[in-house]
Amino acid sequence: MNHYMKMALQLAQMTSGQTGTNPAVGAVIVKDGKIIGMGAHLGYGEPHAERQALATCNTDPAGSDMYVTLEPCSHHGKTPPCTEAIIAAGIKKVYYAAKDENVKVRGHEVLSAAGVQVAHQQEAEIDRFYHPFFTHLKRKSPIITLKCAMSLDGKLALCDGTSKWITGESARYNVHEERHVHDGILVGGTTLLRDNPRLTARVYGGGNSPVPIILLGDGVLHDHLHIFDHDSRPIIFTTNEMNMKYSDRCDLRVGERPLEEVLEVLYEAGISTLFVEGGGSILTSFIEQELYDRIILYIAPKLFGESGHGLYQSQISKMEAAVQLDLEKVESLESDLKLTYRKA
Repeated sequence: MNHYMKMALQLAQMTSGQTGTNPAVGAVIVKDGKIIGMGAHLGYGEPHAERQALATCNTDPAGSDMYVTLEPCSHHGKTPPCTEAIIAAGIKKVYYAAKDENVKVRGHEVLSAAGVQVAHQQEAEIDRFYHPFFTHLKRKSPIITLKCAMSLDGKLALCDGTSKWITGESARYNVHEERHVHDGILVGGTTLLRDNPRLTARVYGGGNSPVPIILLGDGVLHDHLHIFDHDSRPIIFTTNEMNMKYSDRCDLRVGERPLEEVLEVLYEAGISTLFVEGGGSILTSFIEQELYDRIILYIAPKLFGESGHGLYQSQISKMEAAVQLDLEKVESLESDLKLTYRKA
């Protein structure tokens, strides 16, 4: 990968998860072999990476080259088209790695018509980076990450259901960092009523706490739930009309809904990235219906022995029917391991 394009990718990766329904993008501007500007899309509704990069230029960008991870936008949305800014700045050539699959975007065509040289330099690593975004764009559903902590022998809890502090402090802090870059966090009714979690992102210097989302089923809410003190209004799906008395404290959705419909509701509510921290039953439902993009496993150096609490609770009798995953990253967090997989 070109050195400047790699820098642009690193900029995009730094803002991944904080741009809402927009993609994370990085841009680098080079003139006479020197970097004169760089930028990233920092948040939904804020200037895109190309405009951010132009704003940081320490010299006139006319005649320079721009390296950007995604084809520049050419339509009016929350912000004006990046193609207009690129043309007005006198950029000589634009290199972009991933073609924007949004039918509204015709950046390559618009720039070429204005006399700007444009080169599509496809990069497999950048295509993988944008694959979840374009998947969620097509299916009108959030990008979904499933998370669980487990023992070395693959158990989510002891035989009696005890599961608190499977992993060490570093792994637990990393979970909060993951929460910080997601719009919503989902748990089931059992987790809510048994553990009374806060579902916040407690990271150094503060943090963006995702919207709590609860698949409550026929469970019954009570006054002392921590989610009612959350900065964001919880979204709760329930089949029990007794919970209607809490409709002033949360966004309550009463009725039976399939999982796909739940995800559509969340997407319409502005939840573009969803972190699922449910137990085995919730995780199994998402995996069985192939409603996930990534799975993050935190593995502790502990053996739990006989236990019915596993990650995936479906019965599989043929090897070819096993769920296949692609390993993306391996990280060591003190004595624990963090394994990040993408759906194959």
